[in-house]
Amino acid sequence: MDLDADQLLTFLVVAEQGSLTAAGRILRRSQPAISERLQKLSAQIGEPLYRREGRGIRLTPAGKALLEPSRNVRTALDGAAQAIVNHRRLQGAALRIAATPTLAHYFLPRHVAAFQRRHGEVPVHLKGGLCDGREAADADWDLLFLEGHLDHRHLPPHYALHPWRKEPIVCVVAPGHPLLGATPVAWRDLLRYPMIWRDDGPGVRETLAVALAAQGLAAPFRLEVGHVDAVVAAVMAGTGIGFMAQSIVAQRPDWPVETLMLRNDAMLHWTLYVATPEAPYQSPAVRSFLALLLADAAPGDTP
Repeated sequence: MDLDADQLLTFLVVAEQGSLTAAGRILRRSQPAISERLQKLSAQIGEPLYRREGRGIRLTPAGKALLEPSRNVRTALDGAAQAIVNHRRLQGAALRIAATPTLAHYFLPRHVAAFQRRHGEVPVHLKGGLCDGREAADADWDLLFLEGHLDHRHLPPHYALHPWRKEPIVCVVAPGHPLLGATPVAWRDLLRYPMIWRDDGPGVRETLAVALAAQGLAAPFRLEVGHVDAVVAAVMAGTGIGFMAQSIVAQRPDWPVETLMLRNDAMLHWTLYVATPEAPYQSPAVRSFLALLLADAAPGDTP
């Protein structure tokens, strides 16, 4: 049996007020409209729910039996309405973000901090171990931050991929390196020295490999390390030269490395992406975070 929630709520107000007229004032409905709903409900139950008594009503046993279920319906609907209000106000919400290790470590914290200053009541879960879309296909994440040249084909359904930042890549060397102070450096000058690769994701490494292959060049490498800090340690140890995003170097003035000025034809850029739910599936928390990304975007960025 499919009961109409509106009919149950109408019956409940009538039962609590003891009068169709009083219920009409609360519900802002005419008495005939209320009577029609109660008649339909009585027909579904199979017997009268009340009988008239003077100017009021008295519930029948069937009506009394329907009181508690009707109250439960009202409580459930009130709870759903409050949940919607809380959701719109970001109360009780959470923002779940998955990103590659480098993006989670160096690019997202300041955006998360800005979001929390505005919505301190919203917990943020930031996972920094994402390598490609396959790892997030079945996971419950709101936003995915990925690097260029990653496999984006396995994103969750209803997600769209957008370029977020176009980040310059710089070459880092130890103080006193022979190429420091020279005119802008060309690729052939760089390739006289071994390179230090990272193995924690394609990102910068893949960007370099693609650029060199396009010029028919191959990069000599002596060491493969796991993260950006390890690249710096290897550079300072004299094992080769490293490459990383310019803004990462800017965030770490404590690193005793130097950057080389590259020729225009050697300049590289690393594209970062954000995968977002399509607009109809975006929560208020997601929309607010994306608005902060847009407001903080540098010229040329397109979050």
